[in-house]
Amino acid sequence: MGCGSGRWAAFVAPRVARLHCVDASGRAIAVARQNLDLAENCTFHCASFETLPIAHGSMDFGYSLGVLHHVPDPLSALRECISRLKPGAPFLLYIYYALENRPGWFRRLWKATDICRRRISALPAKRRQLLCDFIAASVYYPTSRFARVSERIGINVAGFPLSTYRRHSFYVMRNDALDRFGTPLEKRMSAAEIETLMRAAGLTNIAFSDNSPYWCAVGYRAVAPA
Repeated sequence: MGCGSGRWAAFVAPRVARLHCVDASGRAIAVARQNLDLAENCTFHCASFETLPIAHGSMDFGYSLGVLHHVPDPLSALRECISRLKPGAPFLLYIYYALENRPGWFRRLWKATDICRRRISALPAKRRQLLCDFIAASVYYPTSRFARVSERIGINVAGFPLSTYRRHSFYVMRNDALDRFGTPLEKRMSAAEIETLMRAAGLTNIAFSDNSPYWCAVGYRAVAPA
């Protein structure tokens, strides 16, 4: 759900019989079709959480990465996704973290960037895209590459800003800069809040990754859904 450009679908498609790629943006679906043109087992749906064209209780696996923190009602959206899973099927989730495991200076830095996000996201689409591309080139790329060089000389870069991108391409940075600064709504959650959300949506046996990016979690649809 929220396939975007098909970035993660490219990894999933070779591992499944049929992959349903859903996004509310027609532009995103068009890009995903192009990027996944060699994956003949992909079906594309331009739809929102409220209009998912997938039968209830029919899916063996589902995932939504970097989407729910941009919707007004994450719980309702997640419940719609979980309702499409078979009982016992897993669902993988990534939601922006509330920086609860970061020092004070890191949280203050985020607050400054959030002010920028609010202003950038209100711009017309072309100006917003250009500005996010500029951020990717002038901030994401050099900062992540500094982390990469530091790591090579033996420095622990786990606490470095944007160190997660040290092995990623500039294309990924452009996409993520737009996702971070180009969206008007951003709801960050702590791990505890995400677990509460997942349980309320009908997931059990929830487990979190200890590695960045935070937070990635997986849960399984309850046999008797909540």
